[in-house]
Amino acid sequence: MNIRDKINIRVEVLFETDGTKILDSETAKLLELIDKYNSIYLASKALGLAYSRAWDRLAKIEAILGVKVVEKVRGGRGGGGTRLTRYGKELLKFYEETVEALGLTFEIHEKPKVRPQILIVGSNDILLELFIGYLRRKYKINVEASWIGSSGGLAALMLNEADVATAHLYDPETGIYNKPFLKNYWLEDKAEIIKGYLREQVLVYHPSLSFNSIDEVLEGLIKGELRLVNRNLGSGTRVHLDHMLREFCKRRNLNFHEVIKRIKGYNIEVFSHLEAAKMIAEGRAEVGLMLRYAAEVYKLKYIHYTWEEYDFIILKDKMRNENVKLFINELQSKSLSDIAKTLIGYKV
Repeated sequence: MNIRDKINIRVEVLFETDGTKILDSETAKLLELIDKYNSIYLASKALGLAYSRAWDRLAKIEAILGVKVVEKVRGGRGGGGTRLTRYGKELLKFYEETVEALGLTFEIHEKPKVRPQILIVGSNDILLELFIGYLRRKYKINVEASWIGSSGGLAALMLNEADVATAHLYDPETGIYNKPFLKNYWLEDKAEIIKGYLREQVLVYHPSLSFNSIDEVLEGLIKGELRLVNRNLGSGTRVHLDHMLREFCKRRNLNFHEVIKRIKGYNIEVFSHLEAAKMIAEGRAEVGLMLRYAAEVYKLKYIHYTWEEYDFIILKDKMRNENVKLFINELQSKSLSDIAKTLIGYKV
C-alpha cells in the first residue's frame, strides 16, 4: 500500500493581523456571495454556513481591522439589503489576487437557498425556541431563528435581513430596555417594539463552589481564581455582565479595561445560555451569567441578578406581512403564557 494514495493535499491562503486570522477561503467566499446577493442570509445559505457564524466572522474582521466591511443598501425592491463597503471589496480583491498569484483556484459551490417565511434574529431564548416549535406544528410554516445577540438582531433589522429581531439590551443611564438602542441602528422611526416577557438572569457557578454574594464571585474572577464563560459580543447578556463588572470596578476604584484582561475566560464566547451552562457543568468554566432556566437544567448553583425585559422589534413595513401578523397575534395570545408556565425563570 502506498500511503500517499490516501492523502489529499489542500493549500489554504490565510490573511492574518498580528497572528490573528481574519480571512480564509470560506470567509472570502462569504464576502463574494454577499456582493452577489446583497444579503448576508442568502450568502450564508449558499455557502452552507450558519447565519450566526457568518455574522460572527464579519464582526471579527471589522473589530480587528477597525473598518466596516458590510453596509446597508437603501431602497430598491424589498427595501434594500446588504453590500460590501469599499473596504470589504478591497479585502476581497486582495484575497483573490493573492490566490491567483499563487496559482491556486478560488471556486464556490453554492447550496440551495430557501428563505423561511419568518426569519427571527437576535438574542437566544429558550421560551422562544419552544414557541417557534409550537408555530411550526400548528401552522406548518417555516420559521427560522438565528442567535447572533441583541445588537446583531438590531443590525440585521437595519440591513433588512430579518423579519423579527429579539433583544434585551439594558441602558444604565435611563434604566430602559431596548428603546434607547434603536437610534444606534437608525431604527427609531422605522421599527416598533412589541413587548415580550420577563426573564430571570442569574450569576451561575459550579456546584462544588460556595459564595454568599455576587461581589464575592467577581472578586474571585478578578483575582484569577475562577474561569468565566462569556457570551458573544453584542449579546444582551454580555452587556449585563460588562455593566456588572463596571459597577464593581467603580466601587473598588479599579480600571475596567485592565480588570477584564486579568479575567480567565473573558474572551471565551458561546452563543446560547445552555452552551454556557454546559461548560460550567463539565468543569470547563466555573462562572457565567445566564438565564435561571439554563442553570436549573444543569443543576448549577446561582445568585439572582435581575429580571430583564425581552422584547421583539419589527420594521413597520414588515407589520403588513401576513406571517408576521400571525406571529404577533400568537405572541400576544394565551398560547405563549401557557408555554411559559412550564419553564422556571419566566414571567409573561
